[in-house]
Amino acid sequence: MQITNNAGLPQALVDAVTNDPYQQSGHISVTGLIQPPRIRQLTMRHDITVDASDRIWMLLGSNVHEIIERTNNKDALQEERLSMVVEGWRLTGATDLYDNGIITDFKTTSVWSVLHGVKPEWVTQLNLYGALWQANGWPVDRLQIIAILRDWSKHQVSRSKDYPKTQVVVMPVDLWPRDIIMSYIEERVRFHQRSERLPDEDLPICTPEERWEKPTTYAVKVKGQKRAKRVLESITEAELWLKNNQKDKPMEIETRQGESVRCASYCDCAPYCDYYKKIIKGGE
Repeated sequence: MQITNNAGLPQALVDAVTNDPYQQSGHISVTGLIQPPRIRQLTMRHDITVDASDRIWMLLGSNVHEIIERTNNKDALQEERLSMVVEGWRLTGATDLYDNGIITDFKTTSVWSVLHGVKPEWVTQLNLYGALWQANGWPVDRLQIIAILRDWSKHQVSRSKDYPKTQVVVMPVDLWPRDIIMSYIEERVRFHQRSERLPDEDLPICTPEERWEKPTTYAVKVKGQKRAKRVLESITEAELWLKNNQKDKPMEIETRQGESVRCASYCDCAPYCDYYKKIIKGGE
């Protein structure tokens, strides 16, 4: 991977981003297993270029892990790397904290990310960590996310009942049954193994969820106004609503085009992805 500095950041920050100490071990990591095979393969096969400015939040997140090491609890294990063999591959992963059967993962994230509960990929990640600990003979009783909200504002607390009351939010994560998580791991390993043998253009297309897809919607609004009276998922629903609610002021239907957000703005592999070139950038 090549790190550029198109944003003109101070060299100290660029160096910190570039000198990432993480090294992959085993055949696949927990994060790699969750990752779409197309993204994983394109990243490994091509010389990906990213700008240092796009790695700042990741850099700050890694600093949280260093802070965790300051704990005085001698019975707790921090950044413990574990492994297990599944379908001939060694799966590896390092948890932030293991303490008396409780697995904790720290996330430096936004307020928006926690307003709707634990993200599905976080649930999967922690359950994979749980499987690793169990495979190595350790009990797992609870899973939890400790979210540190980088954009939290004290002034917003009194303005919304749903806004987090503090900058740190503890989020319990459901612990899956052992047979469920093992079936997921085995199926996912086989999925990645099959993908290794495919050329770039035949790699599985990322799912709509993996592409962070926002569907096209249809906003019914008064002409000349920005705010919609109603936003609907189909043009038929929008036309019917407009017909039944048309009053004195003329209304119109505005098409709000959907978007694969990850493809368009957050995927480093986009320059090497034929799906991105044809469907997203090409507009097919």
